[in-house]
Amino acid sequence: MDILEGHNKFYVNDAQGNQVAEIVYVPTGDNLSIIEHTDVDPSLKGQGVGKQLVAKVVEKMRGENRKIIPLCPFAKHEFDTTREYDDIRA
Repeated sequence: MDILEGHNKFYVNDAQGNQVAEIVYVPTGDNLSIIEHTDVDPSLKGQGVGKQLVAKVVEKMRGENRKIIPLCPFAKHEFDTTREYDDIRA
């Protein structure tokens, strides 16, 4: 499964090119970003797609030296349960 990057988001398309998962973040200020929304189609449930999307945002924000505010409930849960994200959480 390929995770693609768009404008302030990462997403996954199905074989027909329809978007079936996404995570949207909003850069704010010089070194903050807010994870605003995560959505994964039920057909992908249980495959860890949401976790992979959060990890992509974390990787990108680390590269940009930004901290993350996980407003989205799913992303917040991931940050609460993944100690490796403690360093990047605002």
